[in-house]
Amino acid sequence: MIEVKNVFKSYNGEAVLKGVSFTVQSGEFVSIMGKSGSGKSTLLNIIGGFLDADKGSVLFDGKDITSFSDKETAAFRCKETGFVFQSFKLIGTLTARDNILLPAVLGKMPVAQAEKNLKELSQAFHLEEVLDKYPDQLSGGQCQRVAIVRALAFSPKTIILDEPTGALDSKTEEEVMTVLSHYNKIKGMTIIQVTHSEKVASYSSRIIKIKDGELATEGSAVANKFMHR
Repeated sequence: MIEVKNVFKSYNGEAVLKGVSFTVQSGEFVSIMGKSGSGKSTLLNIIGGFLDADKGSVLFDGKDITSFSDKETAAFRCKETGFVFQSFKLIGTLTARDNILLPAVLGKMPVAQAEKNLKELSQAFHLEEVLDKYPDQLSGGQCQRVAIVRALAFSPKTIILDEPTGALDSKTEEEVMTVLSHYNKIKGMTIIQVTHSEKVASYSSRIIKIKDGELATEGSAVANKFMHR
């Protein structure tokens, strides 16, 4: 279970998050939505341990990650949580294959298991033919899929995604969201995503809306609205 408790964040004296609180149950698929500048990506980075809150706490199964040291935070991200950045953040000097395997290696996953996960995921995301290419040889959509596979490859309990389909065409978007939904439903992976897209959000079980740095509304995603189930 993930508990976000009274989280505040300001930049240059301007409040971005104003006491945001909510809970995500284990195995839940939650979408966070809001206009640009509403604070949703800042919130996501705090949940992922990439940004410090000014006040408040974020608990994963009762452990407050906001109190972790840098070493503890790094270990937590290597073993517990996969994060997909909106800007991909692939390492340019590594092939797609090595970018994907890097978190698994850092998390000390057995090589055989890591390779098995890589094979399964590269097939699911149609990346088999680009695994030996470097990021600058890939399209934006391919980089997006590599970033998602990298986050999934070490089998984290939770995956956190910032605009996971922003660089994808509609067909690939549907394929990616179907795979993510599978990991949520079949494997029980907790998913938290930020998205502007109502279609993408409809794959989740719950939508949290952020407005001007505050929790606006919560509700269930619209079932079958886009006929993908």
